[in-house]
Amino acid sequence: MIATALTRESLLVAANAEGFSSMASLEESKIIPDLVDGVSAASGAQLEVAFHGKVIKNGQLLAPKDAADTPRATIKGGSEGGLYTIVGSDPDPPDPDAPKYREWLHWIVTNIPAGGDATQGNEVAHWRGPSPPSGTHRYVFMLFQQPNQEPIQAEDPSGGDPMKRAKFSTRNFAKAHNLGDPVAVTWFNSHK
Repeated sequence: MIATALTRESLLVAANAEGFSSMASLEESKIIPDLVDGVSAASGAQLEVAFHGKVIKNGQLLAPKDAADTPRATIKGGSEGGLYTIVGSDPDPPDPDAPKYREWLHWIVTNIPAGGDATQGNEVAHWRGPSPPSGTHRYVFMLFQQPNQEPIQAEDPSGGDPMKRAKFSTRNFAKAHNLGDPVAVTWFNSHK
């Protein structure tokens, strides 16, 4: 039996071939380490997020008005019978140079079936569109595969109070629900 070591380069090649965000682009945009420690492409799932029928590209600039409505988030591929969670977050409030409210929660949807979309899941925290007060903010969508293909029970961390969306932690949410690292990440930028 021959053991094959997965190098960072081989993971990046595989990730790019499958349309995933590369670790390098996530590190360059500082999504790693600002929001997560890494990405696991093990499930083969991809996350496609669209506003008004237009799929976002990583790092694309969108005006707040163009991303105000709830996006359409679709899971491409993934583990058969698997369930997924999407977390949407802004790591930059109020100002990217001084993000004292890091992170600001924008969306959570749990229990989305593989190959499905967010409308088939449980919206825990409704979408709150971008409203960056200063500078250019990153709006990051992270897709997590739920453990053991089991539904998870999650509550809105803000309790429905928009002001309590500040200082959300994707890491803590993922840890609390045994989600591990995200399996796919996509994001856009926005400013006033």
